[in-house]
Amino acid sequence: MEKAQRSFPLHQPDHSEPGAHPRRVETGTGTPLPMSTDSPLHVIVISSVRPEPTSAGQIILHRHLVDQPGITLEVYGGEPRQPGISRLIRRVVGRLSRTCLRRWAEDFWVLWEGRWLDRELRRQVADPRNTLVLTVAHGDAFMAAQRFARRHQLPLVALFQDWWPDIAQVHRPIQQALEKGFRNLYRTAGLALCICPGMRDTLGEHARSYVLYPVPEKLHQKKHASHKKSAPFKILYFGNLEDYGPMLGEVLNASLHCKEVFIEVRGSNPKWPEEMKNVLRGQGRWLDFAPRRELDAWLASADAFLVPMSFDPALKRRMETSFPSKISEFAQFGVPLLIWAPSYASASIWCRESGAGLVVADASPTALLNEAVRLADDTELWNKLAARVQHAAAQTFNPEAIQANFVRFLKSTRP
Repeated sequence: MEKAQRSFPLHQPDHSEPGAHPRRVETGTGTPLPMSTDSPLHVIVISSVRPEPTSAGQIILHRHLVDQPGITLEVYGGEPRQPGISRLIRRVVGRLSRTCLRRWAEDFWVLWEGRWLDRELRRQVADPRNTLVLTVAHGDAFMAAQRFARRHQLPLVALFQDWWPDIAQVHRPIQQALEKGFRNLYRTAGLALCICPGMRDTLGEHARSYVLYPVPEKLHQKKHASHKKSAPFKILYFGNLEDYGPMLGEVLNASLHCKEVFIEVRGSNPKWPEEMKNVLRGQGRWLDFAPRRELDAWLASADAFLVPMSFDPALKRRMETSFPSKISEFAQFGVPLLIWAPSYASASIWCRESGAGLVVADASPTALLNEAVRLADDTELWNKLAARVQHAAAQTFNPEAIQANFVRFLKSTRP
């Protein structure tokens, strides 16, 4: 295949910083949508989450859009490059957001509705028939994307990856305004792609909304492990140690006296006592992030993977509407998953429906370790779960199928 062309915006991003509503899941394995033309599709990304190989949401966009055959790309959403008042305000309020006035600064961004971006955007669109606007429902740039798409009468594609109004650190009245804007984006988007069924169900009816699970990294060599009885049973986790540091810290401490199970985590900046960090680091239970090849080699050594989600009742809607991207990543390695999450969490629901792991719906570290030991001791159970994970990797979380469906969804917006 010919390599995709890439076109760039007037500035580069700032790296510092068809169907009715009844529940329908499109994951790349269903009937393909018709493609209207073979002409390249020009995607204008106007988004606070941009396609970059950095954090989870950005990596997913990067995999979908960058260097893809048949897609040309234009990206906006970094800091303003055009001189003027908007650039000055961004700098001043940005500094305030790092002080005790942070919540007020975040309020301001919501009220400004991403208008600082308007002058940065192109004035004309050369080929409207083959152009669309894509945004992620996060931050404030999605509001600028709505205005731009409406002004130029272009299709608007919106990705809903998490419930942003519940994440934004704003005052309650502003949060209500943000939620109204978030839901308005869903209603007005020509195509809405939701991270999981829970997101889609919570947002409600939409003529053209689909579930698109996170696209994982494609492994060039897959080697599915077999169950081994030799101790200890190795459970791995990598990712967010800021939000899930306390949960993981508790189970790591509890596992120090469990000979049957050895848990290792990779990540940065956990809020653990220094003494605990030293112990876990010294025992090889807490590791730094690693380059992709090294990371894949480490992941391939797992007997099982751990996927935590918060038990905090205040975060219930976030757990129902988000979907850990590490599930699709872990599934590529073909070993069982341990979902440590409340029963209503999206990961728990998926795991029960797929049978690809064990759900531990008890916040106690002891409950998790008991299930881990049970899995380590039961070869028949391990093999059954591993086979179902491998099926999920080949179907639901097949990266090529997910990407093919993503492109078909985009091309279906053409007139």
